[in-house]
Amino acid sequence: MTFTKDSEQEFAGLSLVLKPAASSTRCVPLNEWLPNFPHPLIWMNAAARSGVLKVMAVLQQPEFYAELIQVICLQISKNQAVLWQGKICEVAGVEVDSSSLHVVQIPLWAESPLPHTLGRAIHAKFFEWIGNANSALAEEVHGHDSFPGSLVAISGKSGRQKYLKLTLLRSHLLAPLLWGLSQDIGREIALAGVVCRLEDSTEIARSSSYQILAEAPPQKSIELEFLSPTSFKQIKTVQPFPLPELVFGSLLRRWNAFAPELLQFPAVEWSAVTASFELQTRALKMKGGAEIGAVGWVKYQFSDAEQAKIAAVLAQFAAFSGVGRKVSMGMGQVKLR
Repeated sequence: MTFTKDSEQEFAGLSLVLKPAASSTRCVPLNEWLPNFPHPLIWMNAAARSGVLKVMAVLQQPEFYAELIQVICLQISKNQAVLWQGKICEVAGVEVDSSSLHVVQIPLWAESPLPHTLGRAIHAKFFEWIGNANSALAEEVHGHDSFPGSLVAISGKSGRQKYLKLTLLRSHLLAPLLWGLSQDIGREIALAGVVCRLEDSTEIARSSSYQILAEAPPQKSIELEFLSPTSFKQIKTVQPFPLPELVFGSLLRRWNAFAPELLQFPAVEWSAVTASFELQTRALKMKGGAEIGAVGWVKYQFSDAEQAKIAAVLAQFAAFSGVGRKVSMGMGQVKLR
């Protein structure tokens, strides 16, 4: 099976914006607020930002979001308060998410210190969550040549606190992921044999679209920071040094695999140079043995104007896609400095 190209006009999700209402206000539990909506619907607590309370409406099948929006707008017109997690609230608005690119972040606490390498455990959980919503989609993603995102665990303030960072390169993956994830939110799961509890909030830490990224201005100088061990296939060997042609060649292939056809780039013979760097090699334990990769930063310079334009777009894309090998196992996490 092959992925259908995103049109970037699809609905990835939506959220209700809630504000406190008087305690004497008559209300209905949020789970009963839309009695006439005929499709399975789950409400999930979104991480609060600037004190704004948001609740995500999660559908097992994202094609029904257009219908859901109509039902919600009709219900809002009735000015009926809702009860959510013991609080009486007014529905102050609706936020529609039509982005193709997402960074989902889930905080968790472990009963005992977690191992440094969680790639395989997170990989398995990701496909379990997608499969709980749509088993055929999980099989399709698993069988695709290029993983549509990246997966990694980020350390918190202690060895027992982590954040699962899951990035997605397709809009239609967000709803199934959240649907499956909702079954474990606020509950205990096992990661690498360690009991962990997922906190009762999920953050869409960042979202964007291919169209927005494609409008990035050219940059003759680009600095990338490699946050987790990064390596590349080079002929029949593995290259841990992030040479410009390997980094931007990897990003270009991933961009063209998932971006709308009109935004794809032609093949590039990269002529960039490595201007400066500060790198270390680190090992990441995998099932088949340790994987060696580079962490640190590199500054690249582009003398060709067209390459500078393409590279600027790909550098923005890198935060969503990851770069190099095994991005679904925690490797290749990168950000623009």
